[in-house]
Amino acid sequence: MRSSSWFGQALIAVALVAAGAILWRTSEAELRLAAAERDLVTLRYQEAGAQAQGPGRIASLLPGNDRLAADARGVNTSAAYWQGDYDTVATNVDAKLLAANAAYRTLRREGGSWQAVVGKLDTVVKSYAEILREDPNNAEAGFNYEYTVRLRAVLAARKQPVASYDASALQTLHGFEGAPPEESDMKKFKMIVPMRPDERLEAEKAGKGTTKVRKG
Repeated sequence: MRSSSWFGQALIAVALVAAGAILWRTSEAELRLAAAERDLVTLRYQEAGAQAQGPGRIASLLPGNDRLAADARGVNTSAAYWQGDYDTVATNVDAKLLAANAAYRTLRREGGSWQAVVGKLDTVVKSYAEILREDPNNAEAGFNYEYTVRLRAVLAARKQPVASYDASALQTLHGFEGAPPEESDMKKFKMIVPMRPDERLEAEKAGKGTTKVRKG
């Protein structure tokens, strides 16, 4: 009886140690994933991709961490996309929207004859249409579908070569970098500070003046 009791306690101890190790490694992977997401939104794409590699490897070794591994692949794919590495984007079968976006950016970067570009646009349009069939509420896919359909129609009507255009060096995860209007004079920039209620009341009194008294 004593030996069986000791053996049972040993099994429980081993199970607890294993569970603790799994939880510790999972928390470590989640921390690295959070750091990768922070690097991504702060436009540090290379660091984000490197950080996302760790959680993916850790999650692949731990049971029940499919979501964590998928999130890590998503961050790595997004980082590769914004660095212009569209081949890496294509390897993630779950990133259908990014893959369609990457195909569009690739054809715009390469340019070519209008026939070749229109043919490639047909493939991109079909990709967006497939995404919308799976998720009709995907607003980004819907916008991109409408845009590529209209662009294809314009290029087919013009029948002119399409110049190459690469926006990857200008556009970021948050859109294009802002700047003052071209004709604005920043030297005349003025800062308006809201007045406190008591200051506003004094200003109103000062503007009214006093009532003139008629003499004689």
